[in-house]
Amino acid sequence: MTNYSDDIEKDLFTTEKAEESKQEEGDSEKLLSSLVRISMDLWVIFRKHLAVFSVFIIIGAGITIYKIMTVKSTYNANILFMLQDDVTNSTSNFVDPLSAFMLSRETSQTINIDRLKEISLSQRVLVNVLFSKCVIRGKEDYLINHYLKLYYNYSDSFFKNYRGLSGLNRNQFRVLSKVITSLKRDAISIIQNKSGAYILVIKTIDEELSKVMCEIHYQNTSNFYIDKTTEKAQGNYIFLRNRLDSIRNMLYATEYQVANFEDRAHNLLLYTARVPQSRQSRNTEFYQVLYGETLKSFETSKVTLNNITPIFQILNRPYYPLNYERESRTITLIVGMFITFFITSLFLGLLYFREHIWPKYRAIIRQVRDSSEVAESDLASVKEESEPQYTR
Repeated sequence: MTNYSDDIEKDLFTTEKAEESKQEEGDSEKLLSSLVRISMDLWVIFRKHLAVFSVFIIIGAGITIYKIMTVKSTYNANILFMLQDDVTNSTSNFVDPLSAFMLSRETSQTINIDRLKEISLSQRVLVNVLFSKCVIRGKEDYLINHYLKLYYNYSDSFFKNYRGLSGLNRNQFRVLSKVITSLKRDAISIIQNKSGAYILVIKTIDEELSKVMCEIHYQNTSNFYIDKTTEKAQGNYIFLRNRLDSIRNMLYATEYQVANFEDRAHNLLLYTARVPQSRQSRNTEFYQVLYGETLKSFETSKVTLNNITPIFQILNRPYYPLNYERESRTITLIVGMFITFFITSLFLGLLYFREHIWPKYRAIIRQVRDSSEVAESDLASVKEESEPQYTR
């Protein structure tokens, strides 16, 4: 009895599997037939609009061939440099405790690669770089004029006499902004390697332009970085230097007046007549003490300024011949073919949608709209019949 029930279950299971397999085969046949039908429709559409697709293919092939033929080399000029901000100085030659403390401390400035990048790509630095005089191909001119001649085929110098950004007109400022944007996007980059050294990379289509721009840009970046880092200390140093000169002049003047007074008096004056001499002597002593204190502060500020001044050390300069990079023509060909195929397929899909899919949706929308209109008319008639009729 048990064997008979097991056989029945096996027969049912095999029957269900057979039905599932038949259903899967039917679904796959339907999918295959749908794909074949869609392929045939697409082929018919392609043959119907062959002229349009030919234009797409010819334009894409022409652009691709032009890009392949005009592939340019970019020359890379690199400057490898170290930026040192930690300096420890000896205090053996100084006696003043405050000076000894200031000189023995370790000044630490935070070196931030993002800060260095912002400075190197700032408008102020780039403007100084672009309007620096340099010699390229035997001609001295602003660097921006050399750039415009090489990249945009300018025949003459566009910027004649640069007198600051306020002296530029609207068209000149537009050209300058365009060049700065191009440099930020394609030409200038600063990276930091694992050892902590920095690499300034300049990429242009001209070997001499890359080398000259790299050197000028490095100089302007280092100068601006040092000026911003030591701005407060530099101001304090200049103030104390001027004050020291002023006190020295006043000290020399009072000493001369005291000596002159003694030469004329020869100790023959009364005590009341010696009051100006006593005052001049006290002033001399005061200026001597003040000069000594100011001198200590000045020496402290000078060493502090040297302490916090960043040290740029070049490890490797660019030399001819420079390394160059050439865009791959194979990649350009593949990209051009892909873009042409994508645009052609997109246009073919739009035509297929318009001829085969949109009519069905339009018929469904029309049918739904007609049925809604019929339903509204039936509802209106029912309302009219349900309303009571009043007769006079």
